Amino acid sequence: MEITKEYIFKCFRNELSEKEKADLDAWIAEDEANAGMYKEALVEYEYLLINGDVDALKEMAPVSHSGKTGIVRTIVKAAIGVAAAVAIFFTATWLSDYRMQKELSRNLITATALPGQIVSMGLPDGTSVQLNSGATMYYPAMFKGKEREVRLEGEAFFEVAHDSKKPFIVKTFASDIKVLGTKFNVNADRNAGEFSVTLAEGSVQVSSLADPGRIIVMKPDEKVYMADGKLMVKRTKEKDEIRWKDGIIDIDGLDFDELIDKLEMAFGVDIVIDRETLPEFKYTGGRLRVSDGIEYALNVLRNGSDFTWSKDFRTGTIYIR
Repeated sequence: MEITKEYIFKCFRNELSEKEKADLDAWIAEDEANAGMYKEALVEYEYLLINGDVDALKEMAPVSHSGKTGIVRTIVKAAIGVAAAVAIFFTATWLSDYRMQKELSRNLITATALPGQIVSMGLPDGTSVQLNSGATMYYPAMFKGKEREVRLEGEAFFEVAHDSKKPFIVKTFASDIKVLGTKFNVNADRNAGEFSVTLAEGSVQVSSLADPGRIIVMKPDEKVYMADGKLMVKRTKEKDEIRWKDGIIDIDGLDFDELIDKLEMAFGVDIVIDRETLPEFKYTGGRLRVSDGIEYALNVLRNGSDFTWSKDFRTGTIYIR
């Protein structure tokens, strides 16, 4: 029997019998060219899944792969980055071939939330993740082994699917966060030197990379944060730490330059501070809604600080003076 990409697509849609799946596994294993064709079909299927109606996949022919594989891969990565709400489901239970499972577990996928976007997605184990603007997460196409491990740069909220036999681990520049099944927020900004974990439900174990002996077991409504290179614990209200999920910017305790960084990420704009000294910032609390727009936010902030602003409508750049 000739194996075509249309036939492989049927397997992705779980439309093959057990014997047909076994035959396909054997076909993949017998030749590197076959494995390469399968990989191309997987990339194309992911692209259609992200960008089109899932039901329409039954009618759509695969994207032509003649000289276009690199383009398709680029489109897939970009689509993950710009989508405001993306869910990716990987059905890999039918892969009986051990080598293919091992390859999927090593093949890391990159998901990025571009400035001005929040990305919602599902992981292969059923865990759901929301990435805040500017965040990037790396995760495997299949969790294999004794642990479920992802790497995070930036801020994200996790609702981890419970699995007592496979702990879920979020690796960051400052700490490893280990859980079995729970809800928590992580902010890991290496450039700003910021790190914090806020627990909503369940239990979380936070270990310090700088101090390997330092392990903190968190309780709900606790926040672990980094201060002077050390992990500290304080009580907090979980809802106050995850307002970004509702499109709210919390400006409490921010310096002016930190505030500008947050505005750039939340609104997806470039802001240039065109003055010798930073404005005095008088706000000690308050919130801004992303839905109100950057112009409204700047006008509100101007009431509590000594700056003016203008916008270059050709480039979209905002200048603070």
